[in-house]
Amino acid sequence: MNPRRPVAGDAVIAVAAVAIRTGAKVAGNFAPLLRTERWPGPLRALAGTGFAYRQEATAQAIRWYHKAAPAIVRDVLDQLDLAGLVRDIVEESDLPELVRLATGSVATETARDLRIRTMTADETVSRWVGRVLSPGAGASAVGAPVGG
Repeated sequence: MNPRRPVAGDAVIAVAAVAIRTGAKVAGNFAPLLRTERWPGPLRALAGTGFAYRQEATAQAIRWYHKAAPAIVRDVLDQLDLAGLVRDIVEESDLPELVRLATGSVATETARDLRIRTMTADETVSRWVGRVLSPGAGASAVGAPVGG
């Protein structure tokens, strides 16, 4: 096959392109007719009746779906081996490792939090001791009333 020469598929593409262009021109000519407010009264009434039928058919289809869906889901679930599925998942996952990782991350978080709180408490104690033992404070600062 020589890709530089037209092939049968090119003819199909050309026919489709011409059909689309022609359809667009025809649709453009009929567009004003699609606006229902310009239709004669009997035709608008007919469209209204069709609309009501379509709404009722949609509502009926939804009611059928709500009745049928639970039965279908139950049937599918009855055909599944859920116990076997859970067993396979548990066997394929390393539960002890997952538990170790989960508890390890909790322990790490707790240890980090404890270290931060200890550092904060140490800084607070250091500041308090520094104020109490500072050369200008002397023994009178320990027993002196607050505020002066």
